[in-house]
Amino acid sequence: MTLPFSPIAGPQSLSDIAYQQIRDAIVQGRLESGRRLVYRTVAEEFGISPTPVRDAIQRMVSEGALQLDERGVACVPTITAGTYIEIVNLRVTLEGTAAAVAAGRHDREAIAGELAAIHERLVRCKADRLVEQALFENEYFHRELVASARMPVLGELVRSLWLRCGPSLRLLYTDGFQPLSVHPHLRVIEAVRAGDAEAARRAVQQDLWHAGLHILSQIEPGRVEPAWLAGAREG
Repeated sequence: MTLPFSPIAGPQSLSDIAYQQIRDAIVQGRLESGRRLVYRTVAEEFGISPTPVRDAIQRMVSEGALQLDERGVACVPTITAGTYIEIVNLRVTLEGTAAAVAAGRHDREAIAGELAAIHERLVRCKADRLVEQALFENEYFHRELVASARMPVLGELVRSLWLRCGPSLRLLYTDGFQPLSVHPHLRVIEAVRAGDAEAARRAVQQDLWHAGLHILSQIEPGRVEPAWLAGAREG
C-alpha cells in the first residue's frame, strides 16, 4: 500500500517538509487509523534518507498526533468515541467563533466567494467519488474559514484538534451517510456574505454535529446518541 506523499526536494529542512506532509495527510484524513509509518518505507516514498523522516515522526509522536506500538513503530492512533465527542464540541466552539468573526469582516464578500469556490470543487469531487480530493477540499474549506477570522491563537488550537480527529474524517465517506437537504457549507457561505455572525456560527455547528453523528456511529456502532443530537437535525 503506497503512502499519500510526494518526493521531497528544495532548500527547506527535509525534516520540516516531511513533518508538514505527514501532518497534512493526517489532518485531511488520508492516513487511516492504525496505519503504521515505518521510517524506511516512508523515506522511500519521499525519496530521502530515513533520518529526517525519523525526526519528523518523532516530533509528531511528542505532539500526540502519532503513537508508538509495542514494537516501537509509529502509527496513526485510533480515536475513541469519548475523545471524538470532546473534539467535535471543542471544534464547534472554536470554528463557530471563527465563522462569526469572519461574518463581521469588511472583506466578507471575498471570503464568501473563496469558500463558495472551494465548496463547488468539493461537490464535484464527491459526485465523481474522488474521496482523497474530497477530503482535501473539505479540510481546505474549514481551513480557509478559520484563517479568514485572522485569529492566530484560535487557528493553532483548531489545527491541533484537526490533527487529533483527522483519521476519522474518512469515515464520513462510508455508506449510510444521509446529507441534509441544504449543505451546511452553503449556509455558512450565505451567513458570511450577509454579515450574520450568529447564523454563521449555527451553520458551522450544524455541519460539525451532523457529520459527527455519522462518524461516531462508525467509531462505536450502537452507541447511545450524544446529547447534541438535536443540534444536528435540520433546522
